[in-house]
Amino acid sequence: MKKYDYLYLKDNKNAYFLKHIKNANIQNYYLLNPKSFLFKCVTHFKFNRQFIWGNWKKEVQNYKLIILGENGFNPQFTKYIKKCNPNCRIIMFYWNCINENYARFLKDPNIDEFWSFDKNDCKKYKMKYNSQFYSKDFKLPKRNINNDVVFCGRCKGREKILKELEEKFNNLDIKNNFIITTREKDFFPYEDYIKIVAASKAVLDIFAGHQIGLSLRAMESIFFEKKLITNNKDIQNYDFYDPQNIFIIGKDKDEDLVSFLNTPYKKIDKKLVDYFDFHNWIKRFDNKKSSS
Repeated sequence: MKKYDYLYLKDNKNAYFLKHIKNANIQNYYLLNPKSFLFKCVTHFKFNRQFIWGNWKKEVQNYKLIILGENGFNPQFTKYIKKCNPNCRIIMFYWNCINENYARFLKDPNIDEFWSFDKNDCKKYKMKYNSQFYSKDFKLPKRNINNDVVFCGRCKGREKILKELEEKFNNLDIKNNFIITTREKDFFPYEDYIKIVAASKAVLDIFAGHQIGLSLRAMESIFFEKKLITNNKDIQNYDFYDPQNIFIIGKDKDEDLVSFLNTPYKKIDKKLVDYFDFHNWIKRFDNKKSSS
């Protein structure tokens, strides 16, 4: 059996762009959705839960590094990994800001290192830093532009500002498409969302709370050459920042929004985009000196 260097374990097979990543030295596995009927049956009848873990458990001895996502994490995973492959390095990478539920994972003695995409969380919880990431393997479908700005996401405490922005866009005759979900059953498939992005000039990126780490919306912007409207002021500290491509709410003037959207996207250096590609992102975990 082939020995792989890396395993990235994510919560489900519909995890955004991850299933499209292609690399001969990396494997991606996706956990069974905890809301699925099979998962609920196994849990209810107290069957051996390894039955629903997936095939990755059969190959755990083949990896030198396993990266766990915080979503869908089970402490039994790390116990099993260390038992089967005690020399394997286990990392938990937070690609969301840490909440009370996610914070409890920091106490897991079997996890060797904790990393985060958000520098504020790195400082607060003494974790190592690695950026957000995306993948060049995921291609944007071809669509004619018929929209100015798109937003798709859950409320997450952003309802007030989203409503204000929608009203502002309407007043400025900026054509927008706001898809705001409040229930799990209203989940909007990522591939469908990306089709709307392809037909839009810009994506809207709104944070709530203390987050300063780059979101997937920022990644979509630079990988797909789409304009970005965001309230993340920290984004101006990145090398790829260009005011022709990124409009910062609270910094830039509202009256400039229309002209911002009507000017062409300014291509940025390919090296700046490649830095955030999954293949380069995963290599940075080998740099054990990385820090917040």
